[in-house]
Parts: sequence; C-alpha cells; structure tokens
Amino acid sequence: MNALRRNVRPNVYRGAVLGLMGGAMGVLAMGQYWIRVMPLLTPKSAEFDEPDTEKQQPAPDQHVISPLGQQHEPGESSTAAIGRIAYQAITGRTPGQETRAALSEAVHWSFGLLSGALFGTLTARHSARPGASPLSGVAFGAALWALNDEGLVALLGLQDGPAASPVSGHLNRLGAHVFYGAALGLSVWTLDRVQTE
Repeated sequence: MNALRRNVRPNVYRGAVLGLMGGAMGVLAMGQYWIRVMPLLTPKSAEFDEPDTEKQQPAPDQHVISPLGQQHEPGESSTAAIGRIAYQAITGRTPGQETRAALSEAVHWSFGLLSGALFGTLTARHSARPGASPLSGVAFGAALWALNDEGLVALLGLQDGPAASPVSGHLNRLGAHVFYGAALGLSVWTLDRVQTE
C-alpha cells in the first residue's frame, strides 16, 4: 500500500521545472499577441495618423485606487514601476530610459517564469488531478489577469485603477494573458508527455 501512495504523490519539483519552461513559452506567446494580434483588434485612432512633431508628456494619472498612493510615474507600466522602484532602493539613483526598459523586461520575464513555476507546481500530476492542459493554462492566464493585472497592481499603486483604461485595453490585456496561459498549458502538457515516455 505504501508503494501505491508513493506513486500518486505529485512531484512538485518536476512540475515547477516544467512550469518554468512553459512560462518562457508563455511570455514569448504573450509578446506575439502584442505584436501580431493586438494591432488587428485595435483600430488606429486619428491621433496616431498624424506624426507628432514634439514629444508629449503623459497626462497625470487620475484613477489611482491604491491605499498606498500612486507608486508609478504617469505613463509608466507596472513592470517598469517595479523595476524602477527596486533599482532606486538598491542604488539610490533613478534609472535612465534604457535601464528602465531593461528592468521592465526583466520584471516581466521574472513574473512570467515564476507564474509558470506556480502553474507547474499546482498541476503536478497525481490521481486526484488531471495535470496541465491548454485549457487549464487558459484558465490560469485569465486568473492572473483578473487577480494581478486588474486587481493587485492597481491596489499597490503600480498602475491606475480599472476606470483609467477603456474596455478595449482591458480586453487586450486579457487576450495577452490568455495567449500566455494557452502556451504555458500546452508547453507543460507536452513536456510532461515527452518526459514520461
């Protein structure tokens, strides 16, 4: 009986490693969503048809819902804000534009990889759970969007509240997270099948 119980226990370490690899695929898929799909779904507005002769500063944010107050700068993404805040805490200096872009990308990848590891751990296979699949990945991506993108980052002051963005912005971010989740779930499912054969 002990031998049977050992075989049904999930291998969370293996799940985490598969999730890390799947998370990388998810981040790549999310990037493709922004490059290839979002432009097809979002019509160009008249303001983008004319070239800007001078660089405009982003408008101050007016929809902050955080009890901590606004932690991001106007026009700054949540990943860029996290990177900037960490950089300032470590170095005591404000990062330049190139450093901000690199920090934002590093935060984005870190979050995608760690979320993938969490997914892999949660879906580690045993008799009570079916394991990872593209559908469970889509559900996980949608949950990340709802909990983090729509909730936590706004409550921490890393972006404006939901009223600051049009419905199309929310739907595009949901679409990007669905792409992330589908690629994550498919990757973990495939890697799990390849590893068990």
